[in-house]
Amino acid sequence: MSTSPITIEPNTNAHEIARILVEKRVSAVPVLDGKQVIGIVSEGDLLHRHELGTEGRRAQRLQDITDTQNAASDMGLDGESARHIMTAAVVTVTEDTSLADIVRTLKRHHIRRVLVMRRDALVGIISRSDILRALLLRPEGAGAPTDRNDDMVRYQVFEVLWAMPGTSPWATTVAVTKGVVELGGAIEDENMRSPSRMAIERIAHVREVKDSRSVLQPY
Repeated sequence: MSTSPITIEPNTNAHEIARILVEKRVSAVPVLDGKQVIGIVSEGDLLHRHELGTEGRRAQRLQDITDTQNAASDMGLDGESARHIMTAAVVTVTEDTSLADIVRTLKRHHIRRVLVMRRDALVGIISRSDILRALLLRPEGAGAPTDRNDDMVRYQVFEVLWAMPGTSPWATTVAVTKGVVELGGAIEDENMRSPSRMAIERIAHVREVKDSRSVLQPY
């Protein structure tokens, strides 16, 4: 999960949205009105634009709609702000949603990403690429997880470690069994042992953290 999602405001214009998507290397950005999620703008929402000369096909599909409906729909083609471009029907999950349920949600709605909410607050985004990374983080040849949440916990452990300098996630092994996290391998900075362990303990569905990481020795 991307825990620091890039967001935009309703009045962000199309050119600025395109710049953010390209420079930040993301495929979609949630639209927030204050702290409330009101929509999402993806690369696909920007494909049919009059600036690109690509609005014709979509405009043709709108021929049979009434003039009033056409005018509203065309705002997505010519509108300059996120409010007019965004997809308002946003699919969300919670922090406690299992990896398996997230995959089912993506497939059921034919979408590439889903917003993660804590009550009414946006806390992250999970995309198809995040699911693939979760697969890569599983030990090669591993069977099915012993618990429906173990895979998600293991992925989130690595997310925590990558965000904390000195924890050496590339040198760390992580096993999760029924909510019990076992940390092996090595850590670069001993001072980061306790903060990283406490951060992992706060992950949903983690019942216990067993830390046997050694300290990397300088060569």
